Amino acid sequence: MALRVRFSGFLGRLRIMRGIFRLLERLNHWHATGFVIISFGLGQVLNRSTSMNNFFLYQILFIPAVIIAVAEIKRFVFSLRKYRIMTASHPNREVGSYISSLLLSNWAIPGLAVISYLYIYATITLEYVQLNSTGYYALIMISLVMFSAILGQTCYVYYLLFLRKLASSESMKYNFYFPARTDWVQLIAQIGSRLSNAFFVLGFIYTTVFFLNMPDEYVKISLSPWHVELSTPNDLVFLVSWLMIFAIIILAFPVYAGIKSRYIGVIIRKLKDTSVNEICMLMTASNIRDKEGIEAELKYYQLMSSIENSSSSPSERFNLLPIVATISSIAVHVIKISESLP
Repeated sequence: MALRVRFSGFLGRLRIMRGIFRLLERLNHWHATGFVIISFGLGQVLNRSTSMNNFFLYQILFIPAVIIAVAEIKRFVFSLRKYRIMTASHPNREVGSYISSLLLSNWAIPGLAVISYLYIYATITLEYVQLNSTGYYALIMISLVMFSAILGQTCYVYYLLFLRKLASSESMKYNFYFPARTDWVQLIAQIGSRLSNAFFVLGFIYTTVFFLNMPDEYVKISLSPWHVELSTPNDLVFLVSWLMIFAIIILAFPVYAGIKSRYIGVIIRKLKDTSVNEICMLMTASNIRDKEGIEAELKYYQLMSSIENSSSSPSERFNLLPIVATISSIAVHVIKISESLP
């Protein structure tokens, strides 16, 4: 316990995440343009001396992936700041401070380090790249993609914790008659949609690259009798890396999207219930039970019905991209397995 406290205090003094987010916030479209030109040009020069299979395809997948991840993390931080400003005078304003403190905490650092190291180690151990000039370039690009993708997934987890805390708030300022149209409800829904879209796409990109890297002879599957034969430089690392891709990308993101939708639905349901309960309290206080009050009572019931029947979702549009990205990632696995069949 004492060691854990000292480790936590040590990380807190480092303020690593604060520095990372400040750095990301300073990046702009000129930095992105420079990164694309330099990384693409340098890679092409290196590949001329030590050629690597599918190198051009790796570049057009990995370079945009880094740009997308950094841009969405920046957008996430900016949107949270906007939420804090929007709710500065609200009873539940402390929720904005909660998510900001999560972002600046260093608890994500062990995960960033361990998972990034695992995939770099797997890439080298499984001989997906050769340790030459082009291979080192590829490892740097893999490191950037993994770091940005894991940081983005950390933001997604923090976002879900933020929604959970918001859903448990007792007092909120909102659009009384149309809760789903409340400005901050619309904002948090947009944040979740952007995170889902961006990191489903990133997950598909990384799954595709891992698919392209794996030689066909690494896996042989026999249907009669059922038998799977691995012929890799390290079968354990191979299995762990693919299981983690399946768990973190193919399973985790749909689960995240489902949790996000559930929490937003709970928040809107709570706001509707608050409106209806306040109308019921008003009816009770007014004591409108005589004949002259029937018309007024009907108006109250119509108002409650209107609130109940108002939209339960901040957006009426159905987001198809996460489903397409998930199916595509599964398809990549299926294709690779089918190629291993005799």
